[in-house]
Amino acid sequence: MSDQSTTSADCEHMLARVHQFLDQELDSASSDEIRAHLVACEPCLDRYDVEQAVKSLVNRCCGGDKAPSALRTKVLGQLAAAQATAHAQQD
Repeated sequence: MSDQSTTSADCEHMLARVHQFLDQELDSASSDEIRAHLVACEPCLDRYDVEQAVKSLVNRCCGGDKAPSALRTKVLGQLAAAQATAHAQQD
């Protein structure tokens, strides 16, 4: 924590959402909150940099891997069944 306005609770909250932030899964308000925290907190920025580097390395080494077609078919079938069940429960 680099200043008194940043608390350990703020750091824990940010670090709990760092992967969602890296994957761009947060809304803009939450993303802005994390960006502001990273500007104010060097230890969290360091942690973010490490997580970003790991994500980049994994993507570079494993990013081209594709699931086997049998797995894809099985997952799509399960999704279709779940959607059908959800629609039936709504009716």
